[in-house]
Amino acid sequence: MTLSVRFLKRDKRWFEKVFDLHYEKIRNFLYYRTSDIEKAEDLTQDVYLKLWENRKKIEDKQVLSYLYKIANNLFINQYNREKLHFKFTADNNKRVSSDTPEFILEMKEFDLELQNTIADLPEKCRTIFLMNRIDKQTYNQIANNLSVSVKAVEKQMHKALSLLREKLSVKI
Repeated sequence: MTLSVRFLKRDKRWFEKVFDLHYEKIRNFLYYRTSDIEKAEDLTQDVYLKLWENRKKIEDKQVLSYLYKIANNLFINQYNREKLHFKFTADNNKRVSSDTPEFILEMKEFDLELQNTIADLPEKCRTIFLMNRIDKQTYNQIANNLSVSVKAVEKQMHKALSLLREKLSVKI
């Protein structure tokens, strides 16, 4: 076995490990940015293609932040002219069958209003809000992944929550 074949096998194992560990995080991040799961998955594949191309330059401790940086750059390059409209899908299958039709209708209306309100948040607010509330990332993790300060994350979360409270008139 030649030296280059050995390195290629090692690189392949490393890549598979990184892919398995971080694919979902990167795809979710791109989904929050694009509001389209197919676009997010396509962009995520592009992220990993760039990772493979640059695998020799990346240290293990920098992989996740590098993936987020690539993802963000690809998003900006591809979608800098598109207006984003984020769509959520409601899962009403979990409702108890004893709920009244009025309650179910009110919940559907509220869910739609919530989806629209989140979609109307400024992009940074929406992305940070969803990374925190959906992916359960801490402010420190979000700050590291987006290459911003924790204070910037706090300000964006405050802004997002304030806008949601204002538009929905409920405690979030």
